[in-house]
Amino acid sequence: MLPIGWIAAGDPATLFSPDRHDELWELQRTLEFPEVVYGVPRGTTMREIMSRQARFYGAHQDDRILEDRPDDDA
Repeated sequence: MLPIGWIAAGDPATLFSPDRHDELWELQRTLEFPEVVYGVPRGTTMREIMSRQARFYGAHQDDRILEDRPDDDA
């Protein structure tokens, strides 16, 4: 269970409360998160990252469902 506002990071995961930013950053610094998640080098602006994300998701705006499937939870 992860409380709202907290972050889980690492392997095995460690829970970080919002006031533990410095500890979290020490762990994240080595993970190359922007490269792994967004395919961009660290230092890329959020404006550029979000522009790329908008184009990525926007490419699917005209997608349509080909068949209805029953809920897996039903």
